[in-house]
Amino acid sequence: MLINEGAKLIVEKYALTRCARCNFCESVCPTYAVTRRRVYGPRGRIWIIVYLSQGIKLSDDEYTGLLSCLVCRACNLACPAGIKIAEAIHDAKALLIRVALK
Repeated sequence: MLINEGAKLIVEKYALTRCARCNFCESVCPTYAVTRRRVYGPRGRIWIIVYLSQGIKLSDDEYTGLLSCLVCRACNLACPAGIKIAEAIHDAKALLIRVALK
């Protein structure tokens, strides 16, 4: 499976494009609290997965941002749209590992 095909499935499964960009998730994210950089917060990670689904090449910093998620699920509780952000990030991390091991 190509990475963008797998990422498309994740975007659809978790309806990531429903993100309203309200930033509630970032206010509870421990990695965002430390870095204050969007790629290290849930909102940025959502869009990194969307970019992967579109075949956009990511920078090393964007890959690091995605992989640095602690999967604490605080973002899930804060999301007013009910997006299971942590689960989507977990699936995206697993996808990257599967592709890297092939």
